[in-house]
This record gives sequence, structure tokens and C-alpha cells, in this order.
Amino acid sequence: MNRSTPCFTARRLWRLSTFIPILIAILTTGCATIQPKNIVFNAEKGIYEYRLSAKNSITLRNEYQQLVDSSNYESFKEELAFIKNRYPFKKRMEVHHQLKKSDYELAKSYGAINELILAGEFQKSQDELNRLQALYPDIYKYSDADFLKATAYEQLGLVDSAKIWYGHFLKYSAQKLSVRFHGHRDDDKEDSIYIAERQYAHNYRLDREQSEPVGLYPIQPKYYYGSLQPGYTLNSEDLAKNSRGILMFLFGTDLEGDFTGGFQYYYKISDRFNINPRFATSGNMSEYSLAVPFQVYKSEDNRLGLKFTPFVNYVKIDSATIDNQKHSLNDSFINFGARISAGYYLVQHLAIGAYYQANFYNEQHPYHSKKSNIDLWMNNEYDVSMYYNIHKGLSLKAGVKNDDLVAGFFWSCWELSYNITSPGMILRVDMY
Repeated sequence: MNRSTPCFTARRLWRLSTFIPILIAILTTGCATIQPKNIVFNAEKGIYEYRLSAKNSITLRNEYQQLVDSSNYESFKEELAFIKNRYPFKKRMEVHHQLKKSDYELAKSYGAINELILAGEFQKSQDELNRLQALYPDIYKYSDADFLKATAYEQLGLVDSAKIWYGHFLKYSAQKLSVRFHGHRDDDKEDSIYIAERQYAHNYRLDREQSEPVGLYPIQPKYYYGSLQPGYTLNSEDLAKNSRGILMFLFGTDLEGDFTGGFQYYYKISDRFNINPRFATSGNMSEYSLAVPFQVYKSEDNRLGLKFTPFVNYVKIDSATIDNQKHSLNDSFINFGARISAGYYLVQHLAIGAYYQANFYNEQHPYHSKKSNIDLWMNNEYDVSMYYNIHKGLSLKAGVKNDDLVAGFFWSCWELSYNITSPGMILRVDMY
């Protein structure tokens, strides 16, 4: 590079002073007014639900935590009228955004119960069920634990006990799998297994002939991983059901002090392939970029993840201030490169993540603008950090970024960190 030629880092020019939104389960923080007209009866399940959208509904409960069905619907309407339709979502939905160390043990215990029943160890399965409920007292409301208990009693020939627990399952259980069984939220996506279990329990209590037994479902305990942490793509648990992507708006200022706005979208094509287009613009420059994150490998228990992301950027620069002198550039260039990253969970909450990003036009190989006789480039970079998940999608982050010690927060591709070595704030958004 000609040292007499003015140069600057394009990545620094595009400095977004971004505000990090805090959008954490607003619906589940307390009471919210519901519209009675959106209460619908699910004939397959035999219970009432509250429709949030065409694809998503919430199972309703009364003040006694019982599911709302034809036997208690009228009293539920009276209850709603008394509380002026202020339904207490937090008290009647599963609280799962706060991660707990016991989550892995819950899934492990649940899987063991199914395996014991399949092996004919019915009494041992009851002992493990008691352990499961000790770990999570509300498990009977958010899984089919009572169905499993009734199944064991049925196989032991204890008909009356089986009927009691099948009845308890029908009255309280809203789903087959607890959302705290990480990595399994969408296993029964259409509730087909749950519906079959409800039908089986109903028929058994009425001494009706069963068409076929409901298959048991041993599960693999898995680690929760934060969306877009190094080594991982998007975690479906961080999205609403039936959603496959994130649309994010960007706001801030560039180095010239002009307002910057834009958006980026992350879409999950499959478990391995994703696409991430991005656009941002200000009075001085515009950027169009496209990345294709690829999940090279992810272990069955989510503990280890490897990701490779090729990307291409088109940058158009109108002007820039260099060495206190404003230059009119009116130039553009295409840059491309790739990022490789890896993540490994040491324990449920704590992971180590690392990435390296290489750009075609970098400090050793800049793009030379013939119009303005200025070199343009984007820095290659690396980051090795520890991530401590304190909430779904939100982590404390500390480590080394480009030879500097940094610490801060990471929230689903948003990073807010403080550079300890070279004091200053780091505000950035990367979805790959």
C-alpha cells in the first residue's frame, strides 16, 4: 500500500449507534386484556384456547389451574367477567425464558421414565416420576407426566389408579412436552401425539375399546444454545411457534453524524441452511449485503456447534472525512469473504465461542479507489469469548476481540460490550 495515500477502515466508517431493544415476553409478565370473541373450542383436544393468530393459540386455564373445557366453560366466562377480561397469563402459562440448571436434568429424567416403561420397569418408572415432580412441581401441567403415570398403573393392572391419573392428565395437562425440555419444543408441533393421548385417556376412563396404544417417546436431553452465538444458527426456541425468521430494524448515526437506518432479515431455510440479507443507508454511504450461514455440524445434544458463513457486501460511499478533511468519493466496491465459528457448552449455562472473519479487501489487500486515490478495506477480525446465558437469547459475554479484552452483553446477534484494553464502547449487529 502506498503510505502517502489516505486510507480508512470502511467498517469504522459504518459505526451504528444502535439501540438494543428489550423485548422479553411482554405477554407473560402479568395480566393482559383478552377478547372473548377470540376464545375458540378445539374439537380435537376437547378444550378451549385463545387465538393469538391464525397459527398460534394459547391453552386457557381457570382460577384452579384446570383446562377450560365444556364442563367448566360457563363458570370460566363468569370468572373472566369478574376480572374484566384481565387474564393472568404469567400465572397460567409455563414460565420458561429464565434458564435453570435443572432444565437438562428434567429432560434426562423424562427420557428415563419413557425408557423404563418401554422396558417393563413400571414400578421404577413411578419412582423416577416422583423425582421428576420433585425437580419441577408444575410438570403435570406442562407435560404428559400424568399420562405416563397412568400408563404405568394400567400396565400393572391397577385400573382404578390408572383412571384417576388419566383423568388428572385430561384436566390439567396442556401439552405433551415441557418447553423446558430444550430442543424439543416443536417435536409435537401439531399436537398430534398430545391429541392421541387425550383420546386414549378419555376412552380408557369410559371403558371403550382402544384402536391402538399411544407410542411412548424417550427424548435426548439437550443444551439450550443462544441464537446466533458462535457455532450456531437460529434457535427455534427463541421464536414464536411456526416462525422461521427474524426481521430487525437498524437505527443510528454514521461517523459523519448523519442518521442511519436499515434492516436485516434472518430466515431459516432448514436446520442447516439459512439466509441473511441486510441493507443500511445514511447521507454518506449505503450497504447491501447477503450472508448464507451454514450449520456445518451440531451434536445431537447441541453441546458442540460449527458454522461457516460466506458473505458478499456492496458498499457505496459518497463522502468521508479523513484526517479532518472531507473527501467527495462517489465510489462503490464489492467485498466478500467468510466467517467460521465454533461453540461448545461446558455446562448448561456456560459456553465458549470463537470466530474468525476474513475479508477479500483487507488491510493487507485494500481496494484502491481510482476516483479519489484512497484505499478502502474492511478489517479481518477474530473473537474468543465466554458466554453465560442468563435468559433465553441474552448472555453475558467476556473475552478477547482483535487483541483487546472486552466484556458486555450478547442478545441474538446484538453485541454491547466495553473495550477494556482500548477504553470505549462496542455496539454492533451481526447475524452470522
